Amino acid sequence: MKLLLAIVQPDDADRVGEALRGAGHRFTRLASTGGFLETPNVTLVLAVRDEALADVVELLRANCAGRDVEVPLVLSERLRDWQDRVVNYAGATVLVVDLEDLIRL
Repeated sequence: MKLLLAIVQPDDADRVGEALRGAGHRFTRLASTGGFLETPNVTLVLAVRDEALADVVELLRANCAGRDVEVPLVLSERLRDWQDRVVNYAGATVLVVDLEDLIRL
């Protein structure tokens, strides 16, 4: 079993949640904030059976879109060596960790 943390953009979160629920997956949705652009994100926490991992990742891939985002001036001023004004903001960042056990009380 795996613990999956999917950090997605708010614009994609509802669509991803519907796709996950439609496929029978349970998850917890948490509000989060990105460290680089300091923008809101949504973090989805799931326990996924090993054999379902590829399907869940494909659901995320199909329902999360990358976007070009302009770096706010306040950030570019702090990062003196940063040259780009526009960065590609990934559709999702997915962390997968081995999960020893799942206990529902």
